[in-house]
Amino acid sequence: MVSALLPSNDGAWIALALLAATSALTIPKACFADDSRGAQRAVEARKKGRPYTMVEVNGGSIALPAAKVCPTSLNDCKTGEISLALGIANLYAVGPYGFGASINWATTLRNDAASGDPSLERDHSRRYFLIETFFRYTFLQAKKYEFYVSGSLGGVGVNDSWTVKRDRQPLGSVQFIGPKANTIGSLGVAFGPGVGGSYIIVDNLSIGGALSYENWVLAFHPKTSPTGDVASLSGRLDAFHLSLTLAYRLPL
Repeated sequence: MVSALLPSNDGAWIALALLAATSALTIPKACFADDSRGAQRAVEARKKGRPYTMVEVNGGSIALPAAKVCPTSLNDCKTGEISLALGIANLYAVGPYGFGASINWATTLRNDAASGDPSLERDHSRRYFLIETFFRYTFLQAKKYEFYVSGSLGGVGVNDSWTVKRDRQPLGSVQFIGPKANTIGSLGVAFGPGVGGSYIIVDNLSIGGALSYENWVLAFHPKTSPTGDVASLSGRLDAFHLSLTLAYRLPL
């Protein structure tokens, strides 16, 4: 039965081979053609002020140059810090106007020794999490580049964690369920202006940079944990976010 379904001469086999080769070549070309048409539509949407969306990923740093950072106690503070930041944003644009939302995550580049018995070797670390909406106005748009101003409003979370050596380097391989660190979460409001620009590499792919200044308003009375640890940041803070961006445009 199977042999009856197979070609019985060399000509049929050659015809099948040519058909398979033609399909293998034409299918990718069709896919690339579709992708090329999408890229051209994205370019036309940008040029003619039609609606389009853009996905943007960024990496950079968040600096708190004048912040009073108190990792051990309110009587032991340092001024300023810089954190590594990563983020993603989605933008909807019509002509020069754009609206969107973003998520950014940042972590300190250092661990501070925390208060407690020296034998415990306690360390303190800090993480940031921002969820914001933003408005963007492109005041200069050329064929290969553009520049914009922006404004953002959202929320910021600061997570302080204290660990001991046994948490970081457990004696055994058995992992117990439950927190391995004493943590304090502080929530606040973040808002401020920004500027940025991008250079279009290919039709709908661009690279760029952005700089924003934000006011962070956290609780003016920092939280305290049952073990006596205090949230390291409080009150009003000045934050600067410098980032490199990679964006991909999609037409609507």
